[in-house]
Amino acid sequence: MNDIQRLLAAAALLTFASVGCSSSGSGNGNGSSGTSSGDPGPQPNPPPAGSLGITKAANDAQFMSPFDATPDPDGKVIYFTAVSRTAGPAVFKVGADGTGLTQLFAGDPLVSPFGISISDDGKTLVIADSGAESDTEERGALFTMGVGGGTPTMLSGTPGTFPRGVEVRGDSVYFTGTSGLAPKVVGAVYKMPLAGGTPTALASGAPLREPAGIAVTKTGDVYVLDAAAASTRHASVFKIAGGAPTELARDIVVGFPSGLALSADDSAVVVSALDDALGTDAVYTIPVAGGDMKVLGDNVQQTIGGFAESSGLHRARNTGVFAWADGRANKTGTVYVLK
Repeated sequence: MNDIQRLLAAAALLTFASVGCSSSGSGNGNGSSGTSSGDPGPQPNPPPAGSLGITKAANDAQFMSPFDATPDPDGKVIYFTAVSRTAGPAVFKVGADGTGLTQLFAGDPLVSPFGISISDDGKTLVIADSGAESDTEERGALFTMGVGGGTPTMLSGTPGTFPRGVEVRGDSVYFTGTSGLAPKVVGAVYKMPLAGGTPTALASGAPLREPAGIAVTKTGDVYVLDAAAASTRHASVFKIAGGAPTELARDIVVGFPSGLALSADDSAVVVSALDDALGTDAVYTIPVAGGDMKVLGDNVQQTIGGFAESSGLHRARNTGVFAWADGRANKTGTVYVLK
């Protein structure tokens, strides 16, 4: 699925249609193959979420199709983007224990809020909107807003970058998007001040095609999940250093929007993905030093293995708590907490 098709799918979501956007294809990191379709058909009922490493944070009549989710620095509150059933694209918060679901904002200027992250001090949300419009650009922008709500403010320097994934680290924002104009649009990874300014391209062009999820270590190493960089047009994970992407893993089947995070000790990347053979949700870990890709806990898999719309993923800055979204789990989409 290319970017134009993804935007059309997003437009359908924002008109309150239940649309599946999973990538199709093969890959589990070891060369095997399989397929997954955008509509997996009837989904089996998985065991209920419990105390086995994963709990349900939000599944409610107020929203559908969660795109991305991020915990606050201490993992106690989850912020996520989704579609409000009454007001369109929106930002919500909920306690990590599943209580206190609150709609913080909905509607214009948000259009396709596929990514969300939070500042280290837990006060500011940064939203990556691929469809937002400014006075001069129609290819998306980043927005900031306080965790208490209020109208999002467009971050200067970002209009036209078609942002997808976003991560805040210190006083900087790292995000994925594109550079150039049609027909020479290429994938790019950017860094810029949280206060706004001119984004600096950390990497641009091949092998990047559709860079999506992004994560940054404590020492500033950048990892990117590109949804279509592999020769099979499936996902690859790259480390970005010195302006050159180095491939860490490839041929991973992912959903949309694709999510990436890091373990608490920065020793492994954690990927929101789909099982190669079954086409159902999976969360994988890949050692940054190299090694085999592994499923993140059988207990997690027991809960999410019946769903097929794996989406955004982020880890709390100060703990090992992850927020993870599935765009259609439990029929209309669910946000989970993994810890």
